[in-house]
Amino acid sequence: MNQLTKQQALDLLDREPVAHLGMIVDGEPYVCPMSFVVDGEHILFRTMAGKKLEGIKANPKVCIEVSSFDAESGDWQSVIVQGTARIVDDVSTGQKTIAQLFSKYDKVMGSPLSVGSGLMPLADPYVIEVPIERISGMSSGGGFHTRTKPGRL
Repeated sequence: MNQLTKQQALDLLDREPVAHLGMIVDGEPYVCPMSFVVDGEHILFRTMAGKKLEGIKANPKVCIEVSSFDAESGDWQSVIVQGTARIVDDVSTGQKTIAQLFSKYDKVMGSPLSVGSGLMPLADPYVIEVPIERISGMSSGGGFHTRTKPGRL
């Protein structure tokens, strides 16, 4: 395995469409997929009232994982970000984040965030900001035969 540089890790975050948010909710690990955007220093996403929001309010220390996998070669990359989530109360930042989400997912057919999907955005979403306090990334690297690369079982 090879370690990714910070820039390679940020590039992976920028290009992948799905992240996984990990947190502790009611004393138990909880992980959920999410759509997101990155502004270079923060990961931002929106959510409605529910388990994710309540978990963030109760324990804002979170980790976010993004990965890619090439089924042809077995190559993979993975990035983990750790940070302290907060609800964005600045209207301008919230509006900018939602606009960035619409832009990022506009081409995704059937996405609730897609402008052309015919679906309306959720009312009163909460925008969450996670500063990139720590970031690490790994890739499958070289030296393995395709059939024995890590991540390819």
